[in-house]
Amino acid sequence: MSETRPTLSDVAERSGYALRTVKKVMSGSANVRPYTRDAVLRAAEELHYTRNRAASALARRQQVRLAVIYSQTTDAYFPEVERGFRRCAGDLMDLGLSLEFHIARQRGWQAQRPLLEALLDRDDVHGVVLQPYSVSQVNDCINALAEAGKPVVTFGADAPESHRLCYVGPDAYRLGRIGGQILANYVGKRGKVFIINQGNDHMQTRERCRGFLDRVAEHYPNIQAFEVNLPENSSLYYELVRGIVENEDVAGLFCTDANTVVAGQVLKDLHAQDIALVGFDLSESGVALMNEGYIKVVIEQKPETFSYEAASVLFRHITEHYRPESINNTPMYIMTSECIV
Repeated sequence: MSETRPTLSDVAERSGYALRTVKKVMSGSANVRPYTRDAVLRAAEELHYTRNRAASALARRQQVRLAVIYSQTTDAYFPEVERGFRRCAGDLMDLGLSLEFHIARQRGWQAQRPLLEALLDRDDVHGVVLQPYSVSQVNDCINALAEAGKPVVTFGADAPESHRLCYVGPDAYRLGRIGGQILANYVGKRGKVFIINQGNDHMQTRERCRGFLDRVAEHYPNIQAFEVNLPENSSLYYELVRGIVENEDVAGLFCTDANTVVAGQVLKDLHAQDIALVGFDLSESGVALMNEGYIKVVIEQKPETFSYEAASVLFRHITEHYRPESINNTPMYIMTSECIV
């Protein structure tokens, strides 16, 4: 016969504290003395108590609706983002989670502001998961939502000076340093390399570029690094990269966003396999260009991982008063053609 699952009443009896106090400890309340918290948690551990989250949520009959906002601007990266969110919604559906998607099809923070503002007066939305397109231009919207009791978690890109609850995603600066090291090795640690940015107010773009330039400046005196910035909503990416390749003595290219496939197509059209291209985010077309030798390395972020985690963290914060770390960095992976099956 199976053993009976320990209850909070059992934990209360074992610890010597009232059931009300035990509930406060197990819900993560900050209004508990440290030694009281330690005693309750020690009793729970001794009893092998585990919280039945499903029963707890069903008992409260709490429905949590989260709005998801991002700007889908390329065929790479974003399908994985959506898969992560939908997988999280499926896993936590029985606990009361539902998601609604607000996807901007244009680059730039201007397309995100009205989506954020429209949520302020929505009583049925309890929190927001956002990939901000600017490190600063939507901070007031994030702050207003937080003040209205709708916590915001940023994912994939951050707005660190806002009142967002936390950031979930890769360490962009470290990604840039890794990109600098990889590209330097491919070009023999010498020659001209070009960093292609689109929208340098985007946190990932800015920090990847900074990390790349720092790595080159610190370790590769024979590399000349040139930063090229395209404006938001620019359709000139292909033409700009082609102009650089045709008119400069280029050893390598570093693309700070998912437009790596566009740069790879330029190299293919110009039969320029000798130019090393390093960038981000795999797609079907990117895999083909890697196999043909036009993209040397893709730094893969596994966005399905951090979109899932971002929604999960916010759900736990709302339902369990969970307080996440301010920065929650997720893994990264170095992909070459040999890694692709």
